[in-house]
Amino acid sequence: MGNTDEIRLGINGFGRIGRCIARIAAKQSDFTIAAINELNDDVANAVYLYNYDSTYGRSESRAERSETGDVVRFGEGEARFFCSPKCEEVPWHEAGVDIVIDATGIARGVEGCRLLTGSGKVRKAIVTHSPEADADRYIVMGVNSDTYVPETDHVVSTTICDTNAIAHVLKALDDHFGIANGFVTTLHPWLSYQNLVDGPVAWQSSPGSYWKDFSLGRSSIGTLIPKNTTAVTCLRPVLPDIEPRLGGFSYRIPTDVVCSADLSLSLEKPLSLEQLEAFVEDHFSDSPYVAVNRDPLVSVDFRGEPYSAVLDARWLQVLDGKLAKVVLWYDNEWGYSSRVLDMARLMAESW
Repeated sequence: MGNTDEIRLGINGFGRIGRCIARIAAKQSDFTIAAINELNDDVANAVYLYNYDSTYGRSESRAERSETGDVVRFGEGEARFFCSPKCEEVPWHEAGVDIVIDATGIARGVEGCRLLTGSGKVRKAIVTHSPEADADRYIVMGVNSDTYVPETDHVVSTTICDTNAIAHVLKALDDHFGIANGFVTTLHPWLSYQNLVDGPVAWQSSPGSYWKDFSLGRSSIGTLIPKNTTAVTCLRPVLPDIEPRLGGFSYRIPTDVVCSADLSLSLEKPLSLEQLEAFVEDHFSDSPYVAVNRDPLVSVDFRGEPYSAVLDARWLQVLDGKLAKVVLWYDNEWGYSSRVLDMARLMAESW
């Protein structure tokens, strides 16, 4: 890293991803959470949700609310707490923030982050989604992170969890065997905007979205809900040559965390199952982003998994020497949040 060993983070949006990022960062010595901006101004409630999580359990690093109510303490560190609907209006610079992480999931976050970096109030910004509004760069760590240009890439999107998971395997297979075409099916846990009981889709509160498919208003409990996915389209700025050759489909599934992706790929070079297994073992043996599993595991076994994806080698298949099937598991919150912090480290290396 350049001239500092401390990366001071500001988190805009203290929801599922924001709190995961905070929990992971609090355990790592190179990060300090310097500020938090959250629409809900109840600091005590934000602290409570950080400390006690129905998915990940109690936090190892306990947070506390200050006596004045405008500071959250994480161990020995302190984060100023703000409540503003606009990211660009938060005085991040007063808290000494280097990098703002916009974890709201709202496309307008790019605009606010651009105003912050353009005015020099923060060094860099990361948005934790793949918005229609253009970021300076869309990066999947370990896939195209070598394209990052510090001088011009000030607002970077880390795309979405699905793209972070599938991009590694797609690039590796395309580089080695060539992908003629294929299909990606994802199974994604419920999200906060879904209904507990049947209701109109207009009742859902997904920021910036209005679902037109009535099935997405159905109960998320005990139901598989088919839907379109952006897992493939979000590959476009990361792997533009591969994205046009793929189709995608998804199910919302009645679980709280851990996704699975089923890749069915027609390859240009003929191969056997043994060759595919050997390639997977060799290519990903030392990868910091993709692990290979051979144990008979189920989705809950990958809860809290920091890898972008775990390739389940038990389900590798090859049909007629050309059609390959690959199954991946990934924690859509914890693994993705880990990559956001990796992106922050990459930014700080050029300071």
